[in-house]
Amino acid sequence: MQIIQHSLKVILGISILIISVLSVQEIEAQSSVNFSDKFLHFSCFLYLTILSWLSRIIHKELFLYAIVLAYGILIEIVQIYIPYRSFEFLDIFADFLGILAGIFFINFFKDLYPKY
Repeated sequence: MQIIQHSLKVILGISILIISVLSVQEIEAQSSVNFSDKFLHFSCFLYLTILSWLSRIIHKELFLYAIVLAYGILIEIVQIYIPYRSFEFLDIFADFLGILAGIFFINFFKDLYPKY
């Protein structure tokens, strides 16, 4: 079990690095509300929430979820200072919904495998 958690921590670190790099890249088309962009935010934060929980980097779940949300907010704040990116509250909301969906899947998983 230890090797799996260490592997998941490495995957989490690589995932955070990739998401961070992609979040500051220039994108071709922007609109006021782009559904695919919001779905991407939702999916990334669903993935990060589940992966963070599985890797057991922090044992207090509420604190873990707060850190994942803070990461999403930090990305948006950084984008204020990038000329071709922008801060959007809807992105943070999509991140939050992804985290909530992750919490739902984690609780479902814990019901199936209570010893994990």
